[in-house]
Amino acid sequence: MSGVVMLGAFGGRDKNKGTTSLQVCESAVIDAGNLLSPLGRSARKINHVFLSHCHMDHLVDLPFLIDAFFAERTQPLNVYGLPHTLEMLKKHIFNGSIWPDFNAITLLNARERAVSLHELKPGKHYVVDGVQLTPFSTNHTVPSIGYLVDKQRGKLLFTSDTGACKEIWQLLNNDEAIRSLIIETSFPSKMEQLAIASGHLTPKLLNEELGNLQRDDVKIYINHFKPDFIVALKEELASFPRTRSAIMLDDGVEIEL
Repeated sequence: MSGVVMLGAFGGRDKNKGTTSLQVCESAVIDAGNLLSPLGRSARKINHVFLSHCHMDHLVDLPFLIDAFFAERTQPLNVYGLPHTLEMLKKHIFNGSIWPDFNAITLLNARERAVSLHELKPGKHYVVDGVQLTPFSTNHTVPSIGYLVDKQRGKLLFTSDTGACKEIWQLLNNDEAIRSLIIETSFPSKMEQLAIASGHLTPKLLNEELGNLQRDDVKIYINHFKPDFIVALKEELASFPRTRSAIMLDDGVEIEL
């Protein structure tokens, strides 16, 4: 895999539409909103899941990923996240009631726990199978991060869920090797108040945010559309000067670096 694959491109579920997940190499993904459906049995090769935050649309497949391949795994599934994200996982998902606490269950084929949780620190580099991921803070309703993905062939910035965020543009303006940006747009501009309150962007807000980008060589990809608003968002994005050339992502799209 020379680039990255958008396994789940949407901010809500619908028929044939999965929520956020970005595969950066065969063994690692960012977020777990849509893994089993697009990958099938190949999902057993995933050993590293980097989470952006604790919202359900970004981790919904994580419990099922562990369950589906528990009997054949020989090493823990490594799950990375901010302290708040991991705390919410342990409290509300892997708590022995909603789902088994796989962080405390030993694998059948190894003397290790099924899940290993790792705290992330923004700005620190994490290397998995030759891919370097560097988390950076974003602006959402809970503690959240995006990731700078460096695959040697090129760099990509993935924001995950965010509202207005100066750090995105600082990273892009200070590193000309970052040639691709995946950024969200969730709601139509008429729902700006809701978007701001929920830590998301509209086409109008994204157009304003792109005014902070001091380069014209960054390819813009957009994800996290709410399924009910796809047509309206497509029309709006085409109407603003800074967003009209942006590419709307779909499940399964590969982005070359």
